[in-house]
Amino acid sequence: METLVPYGYDPLPETLTGFLEAMESLELRFLSTDLLIHFGFDDEHSIDHAILRAMQACRSLQLPQSRHFRKIFIIHENGIGHAWKLSALGCYLALVNEDPSHPLVARMQASLLMHLR
Repeated sequence: METLVPYGYDPLPETLTGFLEAMESLELRFLSTDLLIHFGFDDEHSIDHAILRAMQACRSLQLPQSRHFRKIFIIHENGIGHAWKLSALGCYLALVNEDPSHPLVARMQASLLMHLR
């Protein structure tokens, strides 16, 4: 029996690509806007900054960002805004990279240090 060797670039069918994206999306269970509300952060820009720092951490760890962060757009009364869908790791990294003057962030950073002792 002969082995078939594909020649050239054969991209995945669009339906399969869509399915794989949907499977990745299942892991993105958290919304950045929920973090703002639930934990009482004051500024949308600070959470965006924390997410960008968390994405840098993923790059440093050579983790695929698409599995932990996805920018989405939300329609508000005043227009269109954005938010982030986050995995559990993405959520944790974003919270740890938030403003350390926030009591929750300070506690998380301190507990991380305590576990390292």
